[in-house]
Amino acid sequence: MTDAPAPHSWTPRRAIAWAIVPLIGFALAFWLRYGVIQPEAIGLLCAQADAPGWCRPREWLILGQYYAVWGWVALASAAVALVVPLPPALLRVVLGIALLFSALALVLYNTTLGALALVVTLLALLRKR
Repeated sequence: MTDAPAPHSWTPRRAIAWAIVPLIGFALAFWLRYGVIQPEAIGLLCAQADAPGWCRPREWLILGQYYAVWGWVALASAAVALVVPLPPALLRVVLGIALLFSALALVLYNTTLGALALVVTLLALLRKR
């Protein structure tokens, strides 16, 4: 056996860089959940006939939650990253999307799909190319 280093070995710097992506997703998801979706005052304001214009994107956000958009996007991008041979730059983008949306799905009520997508994303991330 040779002691040649693997070309894509994991370094602490690489691991931290990939760990930042889901942390950003978790931060965004917690802000959306506890700052935009769940506050009762915002819900009452948006239920009025003369609701402000920013209530429409909030409604889209809630519909996205209802139809599990976060989980499906995460799972689809994770599956693409695992199965489809992509150029390295595009693969990093797809993996980043999968990690980000997995974190969003885990916090925004799509936990089943989000957990599955996170596992598939981690498998794709650790796969040797």
